[in-house]
Amino acid sequence: MKEIENIVLRAADPNSPSAARREAFGELVVRFQDMAFGCAFAVLGDVYLAQDTAQEAFVVAWQKLAQLREPAAFPGWFKRIVLTQCNRLTRCKRLQLVPLEDAATIDPGPHASAERHDLLAKVLRAINALPENERLVTTLFYVNGYTQADIGEFLEVPVTTVNKRLYSARQRLKDSVVELFKSDLQQQRPSRDTNFSNTVNTKLRPFHDPDWPTVSAIASERAGDDAPGHELWLNRRQKFDESRYFRRHYVVENAEAKQIIAYGAVEQTVYLPRYRLLLLSDPQWLKLGVGDLLLDRLMDDAREAQAIVVSCRQYASETELVNVLKSRGFAETARVLDLRLNVATADVSHLETLNRGLEDDGISISTFAEERVRDPRCVEKLYELTTLLSQDDPARGPLVPPAYNAREALMWMEMKYVLPDAYFIAKRGDEYIGVSDVSLFEAVPRGLTQGFTGVKREYRRRGLATTLKLSGIVYAQTHGYQIVQTFNQPEQEAIRALNAKLGFEVLFENLTLEKCLRDVVAVEPRIYDEYAGPYRDNDRPDLDIVVRNEAGRLTLESIGQKVELFPTSETHYFIKPFYGEVTFHRDERGEVNSLDIVMRVPNSNPTDPVNVVKIR
Repeated sequence: MKEIENIVLRAADPNSPSAARREAFGELVVRFQDMAFGCAFAVLGDVYLAQDTAQEAFVVAWQKLAQLREPAAFPGWFKRIVLTQCNRLTRCKRLQLVPLEDAATIDPGPHASAERHDLLAKVLRAINALPENERLVTTLFYVNGYTQADIGEFLEVPVTTVNKRLYSARQRLKDSVVELFKSDLQQQRPSRDTNFSNTVNTKLRPFHDPDWPTVSAIASERAGDDAPGHELWLNRRQKFDESRYFRRHYVVENAEAKQIIAYGAVEQTVYLPRYRLLLLSDPQWLKLGVGDLLLDRLMDDAREAQAIVVSCRQYASETELVNVLKSRGFAETARVLDLRLNVATADVSHLETLNRGLEDDGISISTFAEERVRDPRCVEKLYELTTLLSQDDPARGPLVPPAYNAREALMWMEMKYVLPDAYFIAKRGDEYIGVSDVSLFEAVPRGLTQGFTGVKREYRRRGLATTLKLSGIVYAQTHGYQIVQTFNQPEQEAIRALNAKLGFEVLFENLTLEKCLRDVVAVEPRIYDEYAGPYRDNDRPDLDIVVRNEAGRLTLESIGQKVELFPTSETHYFIKPFYGEVTFHRDERGEVNSLDIVMRVPNSNPTDPVNVVKIR
């Protein structure tokens, strides 16, 4: 035991060179590899899954070794890691487990006889029939001749308990069954193959700048050779401002080839509590646990940074990765089709004819740049129009847009990606009746993104939406852009049909999967009704707040912004887009009379609560 303790101390010593720590950990792998395999095999009943699970357990142990307070307790601590990996595998059901009675048929060898197949299957059925604690002791005892003391330390039970369980198992099994089981199990043990320990040492390491070319190649391969946007993805990763926003990223290496096989990162977004998750890996490595390896580390990092939401945008075709994310509690929140148009081949010849027809109806096409000079109410009218049009959008969100606020609306219109002379507005007289824009938002290199296109109901079926979209395409042509990108959700059938008619082609289907790292509790809907109503800060008359129950969702609106409130208790709520918390208060009669708003930014003191009183 003292020897194990010394090895663990050397492997966990933060002052030792990395190579020395890895070498020490390699000694632990050699000593415990058969123990880990035997433990996993007793639970899973599958040779290959047991080997993979044992390898993953060593990787987790390497990552968390610094958390082991008592080095002498390594055997029992490591056993719990092995069982956790087994439980994760069986709970997630990502792989088809082979029952013990079928394990004999996995890889019997080309010359194995049918008689041995049958006999070994009977042996495994007999082992499987043992109580779990006896099956575990028996497997560990025969996998590599471990002593009862070794097994006791690993299982954290007295030697006398090990002996009783082993004796009881022997009484249930015939000697011939025991010998055949021992023989077959020892043939499968990892110590017979040096590849096991080579694979374990070690998979995950922090990212370094020289890794970019390899990571870029992996990203390009996963997206496809012809996928525009790869340069933008890589540019954003390389220029990520770590002085302002939190980021942790890693690569996973194939130990045998010393080759990077996967990349993972968590990046803080401008919405500070919301983090972006990035995962790149070939499906074959995901099946071997690379996804779990990265996610274990990245989610720990996100929690350390006090993230509230972690979201991942992934190709729908990456089914293995999507399944891994869903098995870890991520839920699909959006499904979007990414469409691209080759500007050079786009047919815009009928735009002039469409414009003449609209002019006969008194309809003209203007731009935000022109209207802002001409009409003082331009921004307000645009907001009213887009709010109205959003009601007919089949992909609209569950919340009603907030009331118009001049400062807030103008701030969005002045974002650097907005192109005022490419924000097209259809007018009849002074009435705004339709809108479509192209911008630099999410644009691929040498490309533009065409955003929301909509027309008032009474002006539809006149070619107006087509005219607006063609105006954006002509803008791209005349300004030297090569690609127009747009996004549709599957349920937006009408605009999808129009895009197809104009020559847009679906390049990808993207999924957004999201996980909230804070617990959300269920609250009685009537409580939301009691909270709903207007609130006011008597010291700040400009700070009017409205709380609403919107179809079972509690929202708070103020100064042109609306957020959803998520309950951690009946009275306490948090906000996902920023580090805000809201607490409702009642008076002595039990009626809601005020609320507090507090900002709790990590690594800084919380702001003083802003108390606003409910207006009755």
